[in-house]
Amino acid sequence: MHRLRMPDVPLPVITLGVTQIIGFGTLYYAFSVAVPAIAADLGITLTFAYAGFSLALLLSGVFAPFAGRLIDRFGARPVMAAGSVLSALALVGLSQAPSGGWLIVALVALELTAPLVLYDAAFSAVAQSVGAARARRAITQMTLLGGFASTVFWPCTLWLVENWGWRAAYLVYAGLHLVVCLPLHATLPRLSASPAQVDSTPPRHAPLPPEAQRRGMIFLALSFTLAGAVMSAMTAQWVPALMALGLAPAAAVTAGALMGPAQVGVRVIEMTLGARYHPVVTALASMVFLVLAMGVLVLGPANLWTAMAFAVLFGLGQGLTSIVRGTLPLALFGAGGFAARLGKLAGLRMTLGALAPLALAGALAVMEARLALAMTGAVAVLALVALWRMPWR
Repeated sequence: MHRLRMPDVPLPVITLGVTQIIGFGTLYYAFSVAVPAIAADLGITLTFAYAGFSLALLLSGVFAPFAGRLIDRFGARPVMAAGSVLSALALVGLSQAPSGGWLIVALVALELTAPLVLYDAAFSAVAQSVGAARARRAITQMTLLGGFASTVFWPCTLWLVENWGWRAAYLVYAGLHLVVCLPLHATLPRLSASPAQVDSTPPRHAPLPPEAQRRGMIFLALSFTLAGAVMSAMTAQWVPALMALGLAPAAAVTAGALMGPAQVGVRVIEMTLGARYHPVVTALASMVFLVLAMGVLVLGPANLWTAMAFAVLFGLGQGLTSIVRGTLPLALFGAGGFAARLGKLAGLRMTLGALAPLALAGALAVMEARLALAMTGAVAVLALVALWRMPWR
């Protein structure tokens, strides 16, 4: 009888996969579930609460480049461990908010910790832990685990809010950062790890030559920022956008349920087959899926089947994008200054991503829905063109 062979998953990948589930679940996904109770308790409108959250995300993007430089200088281990403590403190502060003003301050504090503990920090931690040659597969494995954050924390947050209240929910989440994330982050290898600890095999794909790196960075930043804006806008305005086309809210939610499985499925395919191709091929595929998704939504009939096709294509693009955010900059520019470079890319992406949902909401309010969505699709096309123009060939 043949024994089943377990997948080769480095321990830091499992460690970071767990902390990403908790990180995204508590710092990002929990708010959308808890916000009705928060607004009712504090006597504020949902619009005010979401505006505070958007401001927090915007300032988080401004802080991201600095967080990247910290990780390059001191290593992911101490920065992510410190981020766990700061996240816990911010969650405690949020749980004690007595007013709308305090809520905004707490949300800003909370989202400023995000660049210290979420994906971009974790991508750097993976590269520092397993080496550049093994980082691509390891990053894919980690994002595969991290993709379960909404699956775990949406229902968990709803149960906590309904049974214990939103304040207790955020106190529980503060405890998770201290009891689970902090010890796990403390187990990551130090930046000065010995060659025996980190794979020193040269990467499969040679970085861009020095003379092409500036141009490559410009086009990569443009592509990632534009694509991120489209994804942020459509994720936040998913139900309103589909309703504006004439679909019932139930149909929009039903279609949206397909997005998660599409993300996980495409990440499994990338983990299995992706090593055969340059990461830019995966990035191009993600942009093509995004363009096709918007094309189906704009040109297709307004019915459930169109919405489902859109959700699957959108999920495929979003699932791959989460991977290439870490693998493509590493392949194009190498491991030197990797975290700082990710911080710069994240800063641009998160800043525009915080404003994009408001822009789409405004467009849907003043113009015909298909025109607003067609304009959003045009931004996705520009993201694809910018990636194609990058000097990777």
